[in-house]
Amino acid sequence: MNYFEYTHALVCADVPRSVINGLSLDKHEPVDYELAKKQHEAYLKTLEDSGLNLIRFSSNENHPDCVFVEDTCIALGNKVFITNPGAESRRNEVLVVKSKLEQVSRELNLQIASVQNTSSSFIEGGDCMFTGKEFIIGISTRTNQQGIDEFKSFFKEYPVTVCQVAEGLHLKSFMSMVLPGVIIISQTKEAKLIEEQILSKSKFASDYRFVKVDENCAANVLAFNRNILTCMEYESMYLNKDDLEKHRRFRVANSEFKKIDGCLTCRSVFFKI
Repeated sequence: MNYFEYTHALVCADVPRSVINGLSLDKHEPVDYELAKKQHEAYLKTLEDSGLNLIRFSSNENHPDCVFVEDTCIALGNKVFITNPGAESRRNEVLVVKSKLEQVSRELNLQIASVQNTSSSFIEGGDCMFTGKEFIIGISTRTNQQGIDEFKSFFKEYPVTVCQVAEGLHLKSFMSMVLPGVIIISQTKEAKLIEEQILSKSKFASDYRFVKVDENCAANVLAFNRNILTCMEYESMYLNKDDLEKHRRFRVANSEFKKIDGCLTCRSVFFKI
């Protein structure tokens, strides 16, 4: 059986106190900073205990959303593409991430590229999902076609299927990968519209299998190295999902990050050297 295999993960080492002011599409209960800090510490410990090498950068109080590193870069193998977030308040986050990656690039033999036209090309990692055969990328309020075109010029070796994300924050707010070719996806109206686009547009559509859950956030899981992280808040939705049980499963809390639209994939970027 094939799994997604990685050696390293880029993560924010801590949570800024300003996270309580993180961006959110909807009104929400106040973020409990101390609880968010504990949840992130547990998340990082789970990744590290699994055997991943963590590349950590420090949080910045001027960047409330900096813990959501997924949006700042997209990686596969040893190639890393530095994004240009559609959210203006997050654009300086990429400077910290780029600096950290450049520090370790020689040691890890990383190939790094960045968005060139930062005035009009926007892309965030939360809209990019690698299926094992291609990238599925969502056009959303944070990612546009120009950003996707720059991404494609760097990852020329992989096909890209583009879908419209009409509502919600990102593509991966509605789905994520469990195994190569196996997509866990919400059964909400918005998710079904994206699924229909994948099935009609992707040349690999017949190779994909969809695992359905009821809530959007439950459809975001983190699969790596025969391990999978799931949100303990949605444990009942994972019952009898055999594909999830093909991994060693870790249950982690995400309640405080969910308040500001954060899912499990948001807080790390995986690559392999």
